[in-house]
Amino acid sequence: MNTKTVDYLNGSLFPIILKFSIPAAISLLITAIYNIVDRMFVGNFNGTSALAGLSVCFPLSYMMMAFALTCSAGGSTLFSLFSGQNQTDKMNKSFGNAFMLVCFFEILLTILLLLFPNQILKVFGVTETAYPYALLYYRIVALGCLFQGLSQLFCDFVRVSGKPILGMCVTGIGAVTNLILDAIFIIILDWGVAGAASATVIGQIFSSLFGAYLIFKNKTQVHIKRNIFCLEKGICLQIISCGFSFWVAQMAMGFISLVYNSQLGNYGGDIAISVYAVISSIMTFVIMPASGISQGIQPIVGNNYGSGKYKRVMQTLFQATCFSVFITCFIWLIVLFFPKQILAAFGGTEEMFHIGITGLRINFCITPVLGFVMLATTFFQSINRPAPSILITILRQVIFLIPFIFIFPIFFQINGIFFAQPISDALATLLSLYLVLKEQKRMLSFI
Repeated sequence: MNTKTVDYLNGSLFPIILKFSIPAAISLLITAIYNIVDRMFVGNFNGTSALAGLSVCFPLSYMMMAFALTCSAGGSTLFSLFSGQNQTDKMNKSFGNAFMLVCFFEILLTILLLLFPNQILKVFGVTETAYPYALLYYRIVALGCLFQGLSQLFCDFVRVSGKPILGMCVTGIGAVTNLILDAIFIIILDWGVAGAASATVIGQIFSSLFGAYLIFKNKTQVHIKRNIFCLEKGICLQIISCGFSFWVAQMAMGFISLVYNSQLGNYGGDIAISVYAVISSIMTFVIMPASGISQGIQPIVGNNYGSGKYKRVMQTLFQATCFSVFITCFIWLIVLFFPKQILAAFGGTEEMFHIGITGLRINFCITPVLGFVMLATTFFQSINRPAPSILITILRQVIFLIPFIFIFPIFFQINGIFFAQPISDALATLLSLYLVLKEQKRMLSFI
């Protein structure tokens, strides 16, 4: 499908939303499968302490994705905005500059991670029993930073070039590779957490290679020329500005993982940390469809905003919100009715069931509203107004949530930790609604 066949400005909205959102959601779910499959294999074949070791390293994936999404989301947002303004040269430069930024940030991150493993794992909240597993997993996965970043970059630019299914395949190839290699490395070869980490990195390499083939062989709307890789201060600053809300979101989630691991370790040890590993994995299945839908509307919103079609921008947000909440409700119901079965899939024990069944239900009690919150943050980023997006993210994931994680357990013990997220999400929903209505009033005043 060529981008020129997609009528962003006049075509029927909901079919276009579906065309771009479904592959984007599947792509993000596939990305999440890397960690989830690792956890399921390790939890079932290597025990609770090994699973806790992987869970302790979960902030590492957020750090890697923070820099990747800053560049890929920022660059692809500019790509869509320039496309709506028919500025072909700037479209290509948005990719070239984003590519160079990804390489710089991810290589720098790899160096820092490998230089200070013990200090970083201590900050991550590793326990004595989980430490050897965490260190082994950490060192191998740190080597995959660049490939994680490039696969995300290629996926986003293939998608906004009008080829969402091929974008999905970029991450899909890596996920299938990871799944197959997990089975071989963990079950057959008994490599444990080293096998899980190796499978993850090899999968990311495969994704990067396929994405590079699509982009550099001119299979997308990006036209590769040597000059597009020359860094331009203005474009770099725009990319970082557009994508900064994603950096904040990812780093905040990584930081929250540290706080959760610390508090859960204090109240329940490795068992409680393992329960959080399951909760965060299942939460991924809620967040990723909502994020996929928000990413799916990015080229629609960007093109229409760039062309001054503000009513159509708001119509896109409204229809996407209805779709997102509808999809999220299915996952919400599954968690509420089948928490024991979910925990069992991760090698759950009776001790995990005791903490985890209630924890899952509490943590997911108002999950459907997350669809709107995720859309609101990406909506502001897509129209190149990052400040409201950053505000929502910081308040939801830092200002509201962190105090709740420390205060609520004083009154409700370990369940108080699980109450923190839904209450924070409820407050973020109210804030998001206010900011979106304010932005709608601003845009419609231009008509």
